[in-house]
This record gives sequence, structure tokens and C-alpha cells, in this order.
Amino acid sequence: VQYNPTVTSPGDNDTIEISYNNGVTTQLATRDVTGIAVSPAVITISETDPYNFGSTPAGNNIDYTFTLTNSGAVTATSLLETGLAAPFSFLGGSFPGTGGSCLTTLNAGANCTIVLRFNPSLAGSYSDTINMTYNNGVGSVAATRQIQG
Repeated sequence: VQYNPTVTSPGDNDTIEISYNNGVTTQLATRDVTGIAVSPAVITISETDPYNFGSTPAGNNIDYTFTLTNSGAVTATSLLETGLAAPFSFLGGSFPGTGGSCLTTLNAGANCTIVLRFNPSLAGSYSDTINMTYNNGVGSVAATRQIQG
């Protein structure tokens, strides 16, 4: 038996009926089943798109804290940032870095923070994308935020 809802619902109810012969007479076995369809995990990243770190002298750094929010009804799993490159990085290294509170899961209705660092070694304009991939309960998706400095 598979429950595969296409829209959210407060509850779907049905009955499984199996008719069989016990060697004497036809019998009917029944089992009630219930399922509740909820919205998948949906993660958003705070701030304007693109977020501008502003200007800083080469060799200096600017740190900024972003908030990730799961507005869905299930836990987001396998949370991971893919592709962030210098001069942008997580404070303290790769995801989740230090200073923030995000881990590899984000419960429904919860939020967590990540701290990114802009640390240009040469003068110039830079841009990148925060690309937070996660499993939303149905499959792999991504939340993105353009960044520049």
C-alpha cells in the first residue's frame, strides 16, 4: 500500500479490504488507513537578493550573519552549502563554519544562522551565490541568495 498525495490535506482516510476464501466460506479482512499530506520543507535565506557586503580594503574582511528559515511542515535534511568560493567563505572554514547555528537538518518552522565572510585579497568587484542544497522530504532542492562585495 502506498500513500502518494498530490496536495496537502488535513487527513485522508480509506479502508483496505481483502476478500479471501478460508476453505469453507468467503471472508473479508479490513484495515482502516489514514494519511496526512503536509507541505515539504521550504528553506529561505534572509536579506535582499543580491546581498551586498559593501566595500572593504583588500586584505580586510567583513562578516555577516544570514538566517535560514524552514517554512515547510517537515524537517529539511542533508543541508549543505555547495559552491561558495573565495573571497567569500564561512567564518571558520567550510559549512557550517563557526558563529552560526545551522547543522545538516532544519526542523519545520525553525530557523538557524550561518556567518559568511567577505575577505578580498585584491581590489575589485566580486559576486557569488549561497547555494544551500537540502532534501525537502520529496527530493533534493536548493535555496539561493546572490552575494556581492
